[in-house]
Amino acid sequence: MKKIVFASVLALLAGTAYAADAVVEPEVAPAAELKPAFVWSGGYVGLQGGYGWTDVDVSVDIGPGFSDSFDANGGFAGLYAGYNFQSGSFVGGIEADINKAWIDETAVVGPFEADTELDWFGSVRGRAGFAFDRALVFGTAGVAFAGASADVLGESYDLNYTGWTVGGGAEYAVTDNITLRGEYRYYDFGSDDFDVGPATVEADLKMHAISFGAAYKF
Repeated sequence: MKKIVFASVLALLAGTAYAADAVVEPEVAPAAELKPAFVWSGGYVGLQGGYGWTDVDVSVDIGPGFSDSFDANGGFAGLYAGYNFQSGSFVGGIEADINKAWIDETAVVGPFEADTELDWFGSVRGRAGFAFDRALVFGTAGVAFAGASADVLGESYDLNYTGWTVGGGAEYAVTDNITLRGEYRYYDFGSDDFDVGPATVEADLKMHAISFGAAYKF
């Protein structure tokens, strides 16, 4: 009888061990690989083109003096370069640009007829904005420069401006190295003057501009 009970216990233990061995642990699926968010930090250089609308206020200091204004519109193209740093979703940086302009107008101011042209303009600015992965919305402001010319009574005069600019835009990284942008900017270049005979002519220059650019990010 004891032998039968002992054999039954052994059989029960063996069956339990077999059942335990037969349990197959489920395979743990590997964690999904997370694609890192795009990082805006780093340097970049780009090309841009756009269109500008200028407003020129002219005053002539001769006798009682007089003033007038005119508009000149046209295209421009240039280079820009800068550096971004990113902390969380905040992106800050500094940028400079230089542009060749094709903005000219023949203006009549009092007794004077002048062929005027905005030859070039540029700026050095700070930038700040917020990134949404590959999209960036930003504002920008800084110092602006411009060079213009005026032909009056057969003489050519050069004007050099220093002022300020402010604006904003949006940028998108189409690859890890290529970004595209659209931007609006307002410029107040200040004023410059030149002498035409006994008269002093002062020209105050402002501009609205839109531009589109493509940059390579290092």
